[in-house]
Amino acid sequence: MASEEKANAERKDKKHSAKRDVIEILAAFAVAWLFYQGLAFAVGTNLPIVSVVSDSMYHIGGSDASGIGSSFDHWWSGHGNFYEQLHITKQEFKKFTLPNGMSKGDLLLVTKPENLKVGDIILYSRDVTIVHRIISITNNGYVTKGDNNLVSDPEISRSQVVGKVIADVPALGYPRLLLFAVGI
Repeated sequence: MASEEKANAERKDKKHSAKRDVIEILAAFAVAWLFYQGLAFAVGTNLPIVSVVSDSMYHIGGSDASGIGSSFDHWWSGHGNFYEQLHITKQEFKKFTLPNGMSKGDLLLVTKPENLKVGDIILYSRDVTIVHRIISITNNGYVTKGDNNLVSDPEISRSQVVGKVIADVPALGYPRLLLFAVGI
């Protein structure tokens, strides 16, 4: 009899433990969702955190210890002519947001698209959300280009801009890429 009571008590404890685990998982998702919504409200965009999903902004070779150096020089030697035709010098480019580009899997912090200027990295919506650098401002909107791309994008309207990149955290976007890869 005692062993039967003990077995029943263990089953009851396992049920409570499973319920508690499910509740904790749901609570964690709820807290994460609330945090994301609060952050979106605070920074003024629906996409306050995004992951880089392509290599269009990648600079081959990365950067040296100072963040800008010989690797930037190597990248510029292959891409500088394009920017110089737009009257953007190497020294000006070095002052742009994230002059060393970004890599697939980086996590981007984004704010509302205010006071946009040439050199800013923006998110804009076409059929998908794209992260590229503004290379020209027109009467109707912006011309953008991925730093690693050979040509610029078609002009976009101001209404297509979703946000402005303010920071890049290397590699922290990979969990999101994994979820994206499995269709979540």
